[in-house]
Formats: sequence, C-alpha cells, structure tokens
Amino acid sequence: MNNSDIIPPSIAGSLAEIERSVQRFRSWYSLGADPERLLTDEIITMRFELIRLWSEISSEKKPRTDR
Repeated sequence: MNNSDIIPPSIAGSLAEIERSVQRFRSWYSLGADPERLLTDEIITMRFELIRLWSEISSEKKPRTDR
C-alpha cells in the first residue's frame, strides 16, 4: 500500500511542501544564515500550505448535493 491510497495527492502535496520548508530552514540555519529572517519566510510558506490543506480537507467533508 502506498501513501496515495491513504492521503489524496492534493493533501500530500501540501504536506510535502511543509516538510520541504522545514528542511530548507534547517539547511540554511546550519549554514549560518539569519535565523529570524529565515524563520519568518518559512512560517509564511507553511501558513499558506496549511490554509490550502485545511481548505482541501474542508471541501472533502462537505456533503455533495450534485448526486
């Protein structure tokens, strides 16, 4: 069984982007970049992805009236 059987691709994409954001922060921080600026940028990215994720989940929970 693979993840696409459990997690829809649109949701998996948002989760993957959040993970990439965390990894970017860790990489850049370890290189000595300004942590405050990096963290701000990555938090903004994660917020957008979380909003997209929440919207996707909410739209799947709504009852369909087109049936």
